[in-house]
Amino acid sequence: MPHLEVPDVTYFVSFSCLHRLEMPPEARDLVKAEIRSLDKEYIDLDAAVVMPDHAHAIFRLSGTLTLTEVMKGIKGRSAHRVNQNTGRHGQVWTQESFDHIVRDEADWQEKMEYVRQNPVKKGLASSPEQYKWLYSRTEFIPSEKDESNTKKERRNKFRPT
Repeated sequence: MPHLEVPDVTYFVSFSCLHRLEMPPEARDLVKAEIRSLDKEYIDLDAAVVMPDHAHAIFRLSGTLTLTEVMKGIKGRSAHRVNQNTGRHGQVWTQESFDHIVRDEADWQEKMEYVRQNPVKKGLASSPEQYKWLYSRTEFIPSEKDESNTKKERRNKFRPT
């Protein structure tokens, strides 16, 4: 299915392992590293989490690649590295990915918290900071704890306008 590709927007993306295969810790390291390797050159990454059987990321495109090309690159290169590391062969990820265009500050805050809390809700960590396969910009502060700033100030602090 084609994905809606819009310039200058923030995307929330999710992708799952084929047949909900559970990746070992070393494989999750490789997937997280692959996502992070695109930061600055091709994407402007706000957050990413690699769960045992799926991953989420929040980013804006910052290079010449389309969303489809970025996702194909992340999934293709990470699958190759995961297979190499684990001795597996074949497809790691499902063909399809889910993507959502983040509409406003409240939507962005909600998606950031979802990504950060995903390992906690699944019982994999007692706090987001304890989960090794989570990346979140260090300056992110959930809005209810940052009432001294206006939404505009938070947007400028966390995301390019």
